[in-house]
Amino acid sequence: MAEITASKVKELRERTGAGMMDCKEALQEVGGDLEEAIVFLRKKMGNKLERREGRVTAEGVVATFISGSVAAIVELNSETDFVARNEDFKALAEEIAQQVATNGGDSAEAILAQDSVVNPGTPLRTRLEDVFTRLRENLVFKRYARVDAGANGAVAAYVHVPSNNKIGVIVQLSAESAEVAASDAVQTLGKELAMQIAAARPRYLNRDEVPADTIATERDIAVTQAKNEGRPEAAMEKIVEGRLKKYYEEVVLLDQAYLRDPKKTVGQVVKETAAGLTVTGYVRYEVGEQSKPAESAE
Repeated sequence: MAEITASKVKELRERTGAGMMDCKEALQEVGGDLEEAIVFLRKKMGNKLERREGRVTAEGVVATFISGSVAAIVELNSETDFVARNEDFKALAEEIAQQVATNGGDSAEAILAQDSVVNPGTPLRTRLEDVFTRLRENLVFKRYARVDAGANGAVAAYVHVPSNNKIGVIVQLSAESAEVAASDAVQTLGKELAMQIAAARPRYLNRDEVPADTIATERDIAVTQAKNEGRPEAAMEKIVEGRLKKYYEEVVLLDQAYLRDPKKTVGQVVKETAAGLTVTGYVRYEVGEQSKPAESAE
């Protein structure tokens, strides 16, 4: 059995919001495995458990840039929120997003080595160092993504300014023609979907993306919760399927209620907007999420 250390209990508490004693009990029950302990707590506490998995402390901003059918999103990190609110810092993030959209790149290091498209003749890394010199705080270009929707595609972006630019989204759609992709209806839908994703935090685009083991785990949790609630065995399957449906409505974008018209799902609205229109992908960044440094989804 793995040692149940105070640091492991603390990490489980930070990821779930559960009490220290509950976290310690969960780790003891599953032999110290952190992921299994999260499942144990969800089974035991149900909706009382705060969803905080995958979060770490960080400051910074998210920036986006669109050029035709190409969209880019970047995260630039700082040590303090004070620097993250600085206009020079935000301008640098926007410059990096434009760089990614224009040139792309295999890594953050490769992008920083490029000649700046905003300030020709100056390497992008020099721009970062200049801002560092003024702000005197460590700056990290953490991650980025670039999508090219192609001739019959459309892209949209949204940055949540009220959160001090800490949440950003880019969305990619595919239409039957370039004319449909450029239509006001599709462009408006793209922007509204980006706002929906920022607010509703879907984890998957469609049900096919949900891993089989995740579905199995959710089903197991639903069964355990229903039994703990004393639900009749005869109704168990219906109850479990209903809770699994609610899980999809929470984490799958196309199954979510459309924010502008909650009586419809996002999937229904996409179909009604234009024949053959599909959402082919999205990227959502939120400052402070646990992620690999300098990752690319190009």
